[in-house]
Amino acid sequence: MQSAKQPKPKAILVVDDDVSVLTVVKCMLECADYRVLLANSGIVALRIANDNEVAIDLLITDVIMPDMQGPDLAAGMLALRPELKVLFMSGYADSDVVRIKVLDHNLGFLAKPFAPDGLLEMVERILAMPTARTLAAGFEMPAQDS
Repeated sequence: MQSAKQPKPKAILVVDDDVSVLTVVKCMLECADYRVLLANSGIVALRIANDNEVAIDLLITDVIMPDMQGPDLAAGMLALRPELKVLFMSGYADSDVVRIKVLDHNLGFLAKPFAPDGLLEMVERILAMPTARTLAAGFEMPAQDS
């Protein structure tokens, strides 16, 4: 008797400029059987997204980073992969960037620091949502050349 095929684990790209955050989040997600890719900047994340061979189901990104804000990264990633789901995280939940670009649009958000259970619950919730719901009206997509 042949066993049923196990579904492939979901692939999550985590982007944060703090290596310790990347390490901890990677551990939390891998313990829950997710496949985890890491990027320490928006530029590195976009390079990963440009590789069509790399599967990415969910982008988890810090909102405030030195090279690129999380919402701008998400817009660039969504231009490459419209089916991508997005979860924002930040230790600055009261900042204008977080409020205006994330919270005011009811986008997925997780305040740092967070416990493993909080992260995993939010990841499962975002992955279960229809793609369009994860985007809301908050992103201004780059203009496409016709």
